[in-house]
Amino acid sequence: MANRVIEMPAAIRSGRFFCNLFFFAAGVGIGSWASCLPVLSAQNSLEKGELGLILLCFALGAIVAMTNVGRLTSHYSCSTLSLGGALTFGTALVIVPFVSGNAWLASVVFVAGSGFGTLDVSMNTDASALERRSGRHLMSSFHAMFSFGNLAGAFTVGQILSHGGALAICLGATGVGVATFAIVARLGSSRNADPADALQAGASSGGRLDRAQKAYLYLIGAIAFLSMMGEGGIMDWSAIYIVNVFSGSDSAGAYGFAVFATMMAVGRLFGDAITARIGSTRFLYYCSIICAASVGLLVLAANVVVVFLALAICGLSVANLVPLAFAAAGRSGGAFAGRAMSIVTTMGYAGLLLGPAVLGFVAQASSLSVTFMLIAAAFILVALATRALRKE
Repeated sequence: MANRVIEMPAAIRSGRFFCNLFFFAAGVGIGSWASCLPVLSAQNSLEKGELGLILLCFALGAIVAMTNVGRLTSHYSCSTLSLGGALTFGTALVIVPFVSGNAWLASVVFVAGSGFGTLDVSMNTDASALERRSGRHLMSSFHAMFSFGNLAGAFTVGQILSHGGALAICLGATGVGVATFAIVARLGSSRNADPADALQAGASSGGRLDRAQKAYLYLIGAIAFLSMMGEGGIMDWSAIYIVNVFSGSDSAGAYGFAVFATMMAVGRLFGDAITARIGSTRFLYYCSIICAASVGLLVLAANVVVVFLALAICGLSVANLVPLAFAAAGRSGGAFAGRAMSIVTTMGYAGLLLGPAVLGFVAQASSLSVTFMLIAAAFILVALATRALRKE
């Protein structure tokens, strides 16, 4: 979608603002969750493999929700579903520190994942419809708000931990924050017609993608899968890498994640302008190569300062991999962009949610360094796959 200087109607500007709040709320929740993993692991005496199972439960909960939320959009507005998902996600985060026993912990984390999955699908559906109504490219800005939420969540956890706060305070404060932002967003959204109706109408129209379109979409989906697997692996394991490998403090781990999240937000703010200059395919290739190199630097780092530098470079370069893949899916789908987006987002989120859990098992069997080497390999595969994409 070409960027044009168009004056947006007040209803769309308002809808965009409140949709941004949902993205910010989701980012706060994920940022605090990822930053609290070292403390959660220590409090419950979890080995790497056990923590991997906990992450797998979060992934399974999210995927179960993601595969079913689409059926509810014909009965409920996206803002209502987003609110329900955010309240579930936030409440589960508040409960997590008070759960004892791995089975109960896994159950609560599963619920947290289902809440996040519901929130993610519904808010992205809302954002896609707003983008269509506005006639402008907006998705990167929405995902920038998600990244800023990551930063806010990680920074909050880092501050609480550095002042001696417990896990219950970290997840309690951020869980309440997730719910509060979502409530404000829902109240504001209720004053506007839900734009998801137009998107759903388009998605339910007749017709099918042909075989060539599907094959190309599976290629884009593979790029999304690998990109989001790498992104999710860094999000979930970078803090633990700093704490375990470099004997950093829990707050240092949280701040390392914050560096990564900050640079992701910055990258997404400027992504559209760079794409317009050099083209989406070239930009995707360059970003994936830089991602692989920065993760390699992280593995070879001799101290925490170099690790922070590597995370900053990686965050800046990984920022636009997923938006670029999603944009390519929309263009390839043509009249059936909704169906095309469904294929690519499902494959992408499978990488984001399942990848970190699998990487946890790898870490248990070998080391965290091997885990990050696999992440670097995933980014190299993305670079190779871009060679088969159309030059856009």
